[in-house]
Amino acid sequence: MIKKALALLLIVCCLCCCAAAEGERHVYRAGEADPFAPDAETFDLYVCPLLGADCMVLKCGGQTMLVDMGKANDYEIIKGVLNDLGVDHIDIAFNTHPHTDHLGSMIQLLADYPVGRFMTAFADDYTADEVVQRSTLRAVHAAGVPVTYVEDGYAFSLGGAQMTVIRQTKYMYPEPNPNPQSAMLKITFGERSILLCADVVQTAQLYIAQTHDLKADIFKWPHHGLNKVYREFWENVDAEYAFITHGYMNTMESQAQLNKYGIPHDFATWGVIHLSTDGDYWLVDQQLNEMGERCVEMYR
Repeated sequence: MIKKALALLLIVCCLCCCAAAEGERHVYRAGEADPFAPDAETFDLYVCPLLGADCMVLKCGGQTMLVDMGKANDYEIIKGVLNDLGVDHIDIAFNTHPHTDHLGSMIQLLADYPVGRFMTAFADDYTADEVVQRSTLRAVHAAGVPVTYVEDGYAFSLGGAQMTVIRQTKYMYPEPNPNPQSAMLKITFGERSILLCADVVQTAQLYIAQTHDLKADIFKWPHHGLNKVYREFWENVDAEYAFITHGYMNTMESQAQLNKYGIPHDFATWGVIHLSTDGDYWLVDQQLNEMGERCVEMYR
C-alpha cells in the first residue's frame, strides 16, 4: 500500500512539474496553441525573406513600422511583402544603422509610400564603408519627412506596443564600422517581449549585457547569424525562440549555439516569418517559399 501511495505521489508530482513547465512557455508554433480571439488586439511582426539583410514590418493598433529597409536590390521583395499585407503608408521607418544592407531601399520606399517619420541613431553626415547615411538623409529631408535622432533609452510606441532603444554608449569613438553602435529595439506588448539586435557584434555585447535588461521571449540573432554571441549576452536575453535574417549556410556557428541551448529557430530566406502576440503568448508561423520547402527536406 505504501509503495502504491509513493508511486501515485511520484506520478502526481511529475504531472505537476510538466504542467508548470508548460505554463512557463510563451512561444508556440502555429497549431500548437489556440488562435487569438477575432477581436483581440495583437502586435504583429513580419520578417521579409532577405539574404543577409534586414527588413521587418511591424503592425499594431492600425499603425505600420519598418525596422530597417534591406539592400537596394531587395526592394521588390520588400514591396511585395508590404502589398501582401495591404500596407499603403509607413508611420515610422526605423533604421538601426546605415549599412547598405539595412538602409539600401529607403530612397525607393520614399518614392512609393508616404512615410510619417524616419528614425536614426546616426548623424546626417555619418560616413564609413558600405554606409549610405548621407544620400538617404538628403532624400528623407527632401521628401519633407520628419527625422527623429534616437539614443540609448529613447522610448516611443506603435499602437499599444512599447519600444525602447538599446545602444551601447561606452565606445563611441569614431568607428569605421557602425555595427557596434547599432540601435537595438526591445519591444513589449502586454506581458510579451521581443529583442531586435540589429548587427550588434561582440565588441558591444558584453557592455550591453552588463548595463541593460535584455530579457525577451523572442530574439533576432545579431548580424544575420554570421557570428556567435557572448554567453553573458545570450543568458541575459534567455529567449524561447530566435530567427536569423539569413539562410542555413554561413550561419553554422550560430545554429550550433542555438542547438546547444535547445532553442527553435527559423531562417528568413526560407519565407516570410510571422510573429504575433495578444500580449499573453506568441504564435510563430512561416510561409515557406520554394527555397524553404527544399531546405526543410534537406536539413530538417
